[in-house]
Amino acid sequence: MLNLQKQLDLISKELSVKDIDGIDYFARYVEMDAYDGCNLDCIMCPLGKSIYKGGGPIPQKLFKKIVDELAEYSDWIYQVCLSRNGEPLLNKNIASMIKQLKDVGIKRVNFSTNATALTEKKAHELLESGLDEIRFSIDGVTKETFEKVRQGVEYERVLKNCLKFIEIREKYKDAKTQVQIRFVEQKANSHEVQMWKNFWLTKVRKTDVVASKKMHSWSNELDGLKNKSTDPKFVSDRSNIHPCISPFSSLEILYDGTVPLCGSDYLRTVTFGNVYKNTLKEIWNSKEFKKVRDLHKSGNRNQIDACIGCKIWDKDIKTVHYNK
Repeated sequence: MLNLQKQLDLISKELSVKDIDGIDYFARYVEMDAYDGCNLDCIMCPLGKSIYKGGGPIPQKLFKKIVDELAEYSDWIYQVCLSRNGEPLLNKNIASMIKQLKDVGIKRVNFSTNATALTEKKAHELLESGLDEIRFSIDGVTKETFEKVRQGVEYERVLKNCLKFIEIREKYKDAKTQVQIRFVEQKANSHEVQMWKNFWLTKVRKTDVVASKKMHSWSNELDGLKNKSTDPKFVSDRSNIHPCISPFSSLEILYDGTVPLCGSDYLRTVTFGNVYKNTLKEIWNSKEFKKVRDLHKSGNRNQIDACIGCKIWDKDIKTVHYNK
């Protein structure tokens, strides 16, 4: 295993900074809720509609404040993603939001979707907005498997919507929107990975992405571990003291302006402030956020309960890109 400094050097290299402290300037990745809540009950998701009702669309006033602040860092930011804890297409203003981000110079704007609300009209709006990438979550290639995993919608509807979007995209000569087909591998669908891969590789461009990823446990919250800080399974595991890239790279913004620890912290166990009260720069360089980064830099991430045993960025669940 690489020593701590070499791991920090690798993170610095990936984020294109001279040393790890260079990231204090601002986040390279920003992820926010276009819509908080979902219309499906996927079996692997802790925020399905039967459990979590959600707060609805991000207020336009808040979004405008965020966009205005991101504009200052448009040359620095790699990507802004408009999906976090919900289904972004449930926000009727999603195309306008994308355009606002592109108008201030954000280089790459994307989001993930279950495609249930992807009408032909919406497809045209998204393609005309400047959207750089759309990620379709399709966790099965047969009706039986897909509907077992993604409960609340018929497979035929999602398949039709996705294929129609790809068809419409081809009619736009200047459309550069990349399509990514995503598959969360788990017990219910792992037997279909090869068939799913073969099917979707024939439907997309060579510049599109077909990718699968093994299911993670949301910082072990899905495992029901309430006292990880005293569980020897995690505290004694020295392989889990390595620094995670997330606190050095990513800023998460929820629909109500709250900034949580990371994308895995859906329970908001750690928060760094609220965009209604603070600027994004103030939050990024807050005492609380810097403390988290310092604990990761010093090999003491296990002092953060949500970080103990978390493997969301580890190789064993790394995304596999089949057409790369």
